[in-house]
Amino acid sequence: MTGDSRPDRARGPRRPRALFDPVAGMRAVADIQAEGLRAATDLLERMLRSEPDGRGSRERPPRGNYAALVDAWADLLQRFAAGLAQPPQPGAVTVPVDSGGVGPAVRLALGETEGRDGAVAEVWLHNGTFSPVGPLALRCDQLSASDGTVLDGADVRFEPRAVEVLPPRSSRAVVVSLATNGSLRAGTYRGMIQADGAPRLWLPLEVAIAPC
Repeated sequence: MTGDSRPDRARGPRRPRALFDPVAGMRAVADIQAEGLRAATDLLERMLRSEPDGRGSRERPPRGNYAALVDAWADLLQRFAAGLAQPPQPGAVTVPVDSGGVGPAVRLALGETEGRDGAVAEVWLHNGTFSPVGPLALRCDQLSASDGTVLDGADVRFEPRAVEVLPPRSSRAVVVSLATNGSLRAGTYRGMIQADGAPRLWLPLEVAIAPC
């Protein structure tokens, strides 16, 4: 035996660590949240299917109680995931496709003369239901400032343009960006994102353009 242990040899020289990437970090958080939602829902489904048929004196709870528990648990996890997925702007947001209220705000921040790659954000569409949803296509209405000024020379883009099918208990990311034609007037502009195929989904969009 030698004084050089296996862990010491495996460790080797220290490598420089890469700087923290907030967008990649939020993407990993969203992946973990989506996986947690799927795992929790699968667990509740197995509990529902494995209820014993014993002949004891205790009455079995109605099946509807389990369904209500699944729905309440899924809704709680969806709200929790949506809240955690809101990073400092710009970043990523998570929204259930069957959401019945206003979703988290999507924010883009760019300089006055930046091009189409100046700012991007991610919208994670989560299907927590037991049925596939789709096709889905996000769209945004006209962006305007608080005084009614319309943001000219810019177009909100979504990639992919359409999600054909979102399977049950799954998530899919859609990248939101701003395509521009030349310089843009500084200011804060807002619009509304909606989705063909998910009539209950809508998200505020805020575009902040800093002066040069």
